Amino acid sequence: MLNALTVDVEDWYMTNGLDIDPSEWHKYEDRVVRNTTTLLNLFDRYAVKGTFFILGCVAEKHPGLVKEIADRGHEIGSHGYWHRLVTSQTLDHFRHDVRSSKEILERITGRRVELYRAPSWSISPERFHALKILAEEGFVCDSSMQPFQTPLSGIAGAPKTPFSPVLDGEPLGISEFPPTVTELAGMSIPFSGGFYLRVVPYPLVKWALNRVNRTRPGMIYIHPWEIDTDQPRAQTTAFIRTIQYYGLTGTKGKLERLFRDFSFRPLGEIMSGESYPPHRLYSPDAVQKSG
Repeated sequence: MLNALTVDVEDWYMTNGLDIDPSEWHKYEDRVVRNTTTLLNLFDRYAVKGTFFILGCVAEKHPGLVKEIADRGHEIGSHGYWHRLVTSQTLDHFRHDVRSSKEILERITGRRVELYRAPSWSISPERFHALKILAEEGFVCDSSMQPFQTPLSGIAGAPKTPFSPVLDGEPLGISEFPPTVTELAGMSIPFSGGFYLRVVPYPLVKWALNRVNRTRPGMIYIHPWEIDTDQPRAQTTAFIRTIQYYGLTGTKGKLERLFRDFSFRPLGEIMSGESYPPHRLYSPDAVQKSG
């Protein structure tokens, strides 16, 4: 079975965990080009193609990188302009953010950009109307709703499989592909990307993805900085240091093993032509009114 391969293109100092204000980003070493190029070369070696969700600010600073990703045959998606949680933005700011990133990426590549992923999977009930904005702005697929909760984001009880959002009774005409989890003893167990891919031993990753593939495609996600063992270490809490830096030495090897054991394509190809069941979402305002 085919699985989706996705990359969130951001630099090491842009993560929501480190929470460094964008006005300070110019003070930090830029490593996104070299790390993304390393991933591109790795993907070429195994003849795999993926979807690269690229920040608008990265695209504006490094248009040649965006063009190279597209020229190598990969799909381009938007990761927003600034790497800021959707829950920290007003809906007007969110619209401006995604519109700016979409315009920059389309100008560089000459291609329509129709896939979006929020920083840190941060579309949650108080920002469900962001999905409507995405549809209005020409996106057809979103991958932003995490079906478990973390300190930053997530929605306990959200669907674990792709679905078509219906918001306050209105079909949005956009599909949602959540990060892949497996279920064990009634719990959602993440394993498919980011910190979880780095911390979970590979035999368990392989077992979990095979288990998912009995019924549906899965999705792997990675960040370019997660293969960079030499990246600078920020001064932060022990918890954030663990999330940011644990397991960096093993990331590249796990990707190579995944490429040998599974088949991968861009997310848009996985979703193309598929029809997903509707799932009703209710904004908090609508719930209060109906109550």
